[in-house]
Amino acid sequence: MFIFFMFILFIAIAVFCLTQQKYTKATLLMLGMGLSFLLVVSAIMTYMSKDAYYYYSLYDYFGISRSVQNQLMFLPVSRYLLIRILNFFAMAFLYTGLCSAIYFAFSVSPRTGRRILPLLAIPCAVQVVLYDPSFYTGLYYRLYPARMTARGFISAYEAVHHVTFAVNTLYIAAGIFLMAYAWFDAPKVRQIRSNIGMILISYVSLQVTYYYVNFWAPDVLITVSKAARFIRFKPINLVGKPSMYALLPYIAGFCLFISLYGIYKYARIQNRIRNQETVISRNIDSAVLTSRVFSHYMKNELLAIMAQTEFLEAMVDKSPDIVQEVRVIEERCRSIYDRLDVVHQKTLKSKMELEPVDLQELVADTLGEMKLALKHINVSYVPGPQQLTLMADRYYFSQALENILSNAADALAHVPENSRRIEIEIQRKNKWVELIVRDNGTGIEAAQLEQIFQPFFSSKPTATNWGMGLSLCHAIVTTHGGKIAADSKPGEGSAFRIVMPLLRTSKR
Repeated sequence: MFIFFMFILFIAIAVFCLTQQKYTKATLLMLGMGLSFLLVVSAIMTYMSKDAYYYYSLYDYFGISRSVQNQLMFLPVSRYLLIRILNFFAMAFLYTGLCSAIYFAFSVSPRTGRRILPLLAIPCAVQVVLYDPSFYTGLYYRLYPARMTARGFISAYEAVHHVTFAVNTLYIAAGIFLMAYAWFDAPKVRQIRSNIGMILISYVSLQVTYYYVNFWAPDVLITVSKAARFIRFKPINLVGKPSMYALLPYIAGFCLFISLYGIYKYARIQNRIRNQETVISRNIDSAVLTSRVFSHYMKNELLAIMAQTEFLEAMVDKSPDIVQEVRVIEERCRSIYDRLDVVHQKTLKSKMELEPVDLQELVADTLGEMKLALKHINVSYVPGPQQLTLMADRYYFSQALENILSNAADALAHVPENSRRIEIEIQRKNKWVELIVRDNGTGIEAAQLEQIFQPFFSSKPTATNWGMGLSLCHAIVTTHGGKIAADSKPGEGSAFRIVMPLLRTSKR
C-alpha cells in the first residue's frame, strides 16, 4: 500500500540525512513534521476501517482494497488509542511545522530556543489533554448533571473547539508566512534561494494538504451517555470529493520527498559555508572576459611603467633617488608577472569560482596592492564593525574594484594634489551590501553616463585608454549576481555603486 511505501521511503531518506550529518534543528523539526503527517493519515485510515459507516466507501477515499481494509479492521488497536494517536500527532505536526519555520526564518540562539519551544508546545499539550477520550468522559461524569446539562456540556466543548480551531489555523498560517519570509530574507545567491524556494513550495503544499484532510483535528470523536453508561464513537467527517483524497497520499509523498531533498541540499550548503568550503561556479565567456582582463591590466601597468621611466629620466642627474625608482619598476614588473600567471590559470577554465569572501578585507587588500598608484591621493576608507561576507571570485572582483579605483585616480589628474579625494563606503541594505567609490574629480557628462559600461567607449584619448575597464567591471559584477551603476556631475566628481548579494554578517 502506498502509505507503507511512503513510511519506508521517508525513514530511508531521514536516516541518510542524519548519518551524513547534513542537518540543522530546522531539518530535524521538518523530519518530525513529515513523520507526524504520515502517522496522522495512517491513524485516520485505520480508524475509518474500523467504522462500518465507511466500509463501502473507504476505497474511494484512499484507494484501500477490501482485503487491506479487513486487516486494518481487525488490527489489535482500540479506537481509543487511535483517537489519542491521531490527536497527538496532529498537534505534533502543527508544532514541528511552526518550529521548523521559525528556525528557517531566524537564527535562533539556544537560549531563545529554550524559551520559545516550550511556550509553543503549551497550546498543543492542552489540546491533547482536552480531547483525550478518558479526560472528556471523566469531565462529563463530574459535571453532569450536578453543574451542567448534557447540552450545555456539549455546547461548551463546541466553543472550545472553535477556539482551538482558530489557534491551529494560526499555527499553519504563521508557519507558511515564516517560510515565505525565510525565502525573501535569504541571501540573494541563486543556489541558496532555489533550495529554500523548493523547501517553501513543498512546505506549503504539505500544510495545505494536511489542512484539507485534517482541519477539524484534534477532536473528541466520542459521544457519552452517563445514564446508559454508554460511549459511542463518531465517524470522521471528511469534506470534499473522495477522488481528491485518492490523490492526497501521492501529493503528500511527493512533497515530503522534495522537502527532504531540499533540506538535505540546503543543510549541505550551510555546512560548507560554515566551514568556508563552498565554491559556486558561474559560467563566463573566458575567451572574451579573460582577454579583457589581460589586455586592460597590461595596458594600465605598461602606462604606469612608462610614466615612471619618464620621471626617472628627468631626475637621473639631480637626485640619488634613482635607485629607489628602479626598485619600484622592478616591483611593478614582478607584480605584472604574478598577475599574468593568475590570468593564465583563469584562461584554462570557463568558470568563475564564487566562495565566501569578506568584502572589507578584500577592499583593504586591493588598496594595499594599489598604494603606489594612489600615493598622491587622500583615500578615505574605514572598515565597519561587522564582517560582511559575500559569494565572490576574489581575483575577478578585486580586478573590478581596481579598475574603478584606477578610473577615479585618472579623474583626479587635474585636481590639485592636496585636494584629491577618494572615499570608499560600504553599506548594508537588508540582504544586499552596497560598495560605493566616490571621487571629487572632473566628473562625467550626462550624455556619456549612459554609455560608460559599453565596450570600447571612452571619454579619454584612445591612445591611452581603450574603453574596456568599465565594461569589464559590468561583466564581472553581473556575473556575480550583482548590479553596478554610476552617478556623476561634471566638475563635482563621480560615485560608482556596486550592489552585491550579502551572504551573512558576523562580528569581528
